[in-house]
Order: sequence, then C-alpha cells, then structure tokens
Amino acid sequence: MFDLSVSMAAGEVVVRTADNRGFSVEEVADMAVDKILFVAEDAPAPIRDQARDFKEVMRQVIVQHLKVAVDHDRATICAKLRGAGYPELANNLRSL
Repeated sequence: MFDLSVSMAAGEVVVRTADNRGFSVEEVADMAVDKILFVAEDAPAPIRDQARDFKEVMRQVIVQHLKVAVDHDRATICAKLRGAGYPELANNLRSL
C-alpha cells in the first residue's frame, strides 16, 4: 500500500487593466519585475530589504530601456509613414 500526500498552492493571479489607454512604460516595468523577482514577506529582514532594493533597481533599468524601445519604435513608424507619403502624419506622431 502506498501513502501519497500532495500539497499544491495555487499561484497568485493578477489582472491589470487600463481604461481608454495602453499600459505606461512604468506599469509594464512593474509587471516585468513582479514576474522576474518575488520577495517573500517571511524572508529574513536583511534579505527581504536587499531583494526589494534590487527589485527597484531592476525596475528603473527596465523603465529606461522600455522608453528607448518606445522612442525607436515611434521613429521607425514615422520613417515608414514619411516613406509612404504621409509626412504630416509622421510629424504629428513624432510630436506625441
């Protein structure tokens, strides 16, 4: 006869929405760091504090790189619009 004990904990499900807009760079960065690094509340205080500090540094790095990605994507779209004969639309998009 076998004794089998199985213990499972359901993972946390988080739903985020934005009303009449897309997510901001900061919101996406928050989602990324929450997926990358989990800080347990019951971790020893020095480790928990260090992990939270590291998580904030990671967030700042991700925000910085996402902003660069958005700028470059917008520049690419503007160049394609100009190439397609829509310079005014490209200028309006670039000024956002």
